[in-house]
Amino acid sequence: MFELRKIGIVKRASALLLDAILLAVLTTGFMFIISLICNYSGQEQLANQYFDEWEEFRKDYVGGVAEYYGFNYEDNGESFVVTKDGEPSSLDDVIAALVDSNGEDPATAEAYRQYSALPSVATVNAQYRYVYSLLFMMVSVGILLAYLILEFVLPLIFKNGQTVGKKVFGAGVVRSDCVKISNVALFARTILGKFAIETMFPVLLVFLFLFGGMGVLAIILFGAITLLNVVLFFATKNKTPIHDILVGTVVVDIKLQMIFNSVEELNQKKALLQKEKAESSKEN
Repeated sequence: MFELRKIGIVKRASALLLDAILLAVLTTGFMFIISLICNYSGQEQLANQYFDEWEEFRKDYVGGVAEYYGFNYEDNGESFVVTKDGEPSSLDDVIAALVDSNGEDPATAEAYRQYSALPSVATVNAQYRYVYSLLFMMVSVGILLAYLILEFVLPLIFKNGQTVGKKVFGAGVVRSDCVKISNVALFARTILGKFAIETMFPVLLVFLFLFGGMGVLAIILFGAITLLNVVLFFATKNKTPIHDILVGTVVVDIKLQMIFNSVEELNQKKALLQKEKAESSKEN
């Protein structure tokens, strides 16, 4: 009666897969709505427009400017290399030489006029940073709202921590002492455990790897948090990943599990059983 009736791995994995699919669908929907509100498409197009203008300028004028100021400029259509006196240089050095001349050189005057009409490098970088920030906001808010609905609101309706997947496959969530999970614990399990630690921390690492220059360290940390959750699931007695360890909960077979509404009810039931055993012993 007071034992945990844990759900089978196959059913638990099936419930997890169904919940993950629903989470992805709902997150995508929220991201789409947020993108319309913040005009993400327009901001991305503006960033790409800035980039294309700079690319056109580079292809049309930089070669001539570089040669005029003594740089060696090699462009194969997909990438370019700038050197000077046999040493590596950069596009910034070529532009700096053009700016220093203020367009007074007849050979580079048209290039300077075209350069003056371009958005500044700071503006281009700021626009791309803004686009990346919008993307991260869309992802994080979309995932948060999806988690709130699928892992908090619906379990409040279904009772016993049941998500759609758990409802379908007969699983539930209880405290490790067989007491019903509280609303506060369910909220902490969802927001702190599943959203913040298990989802958003890895998502942040992916963004830092792609856009923040964090490099290999981001991949190592991503692998570490994933491996930790896998190890905790298979190594702990009740197969409890991070979100369950945080609030002391266990995924159980809802049809077989005895669930008590409170610690007081649990203690009363234990006291009653002890009393019945004592009376039975006296009679024998």
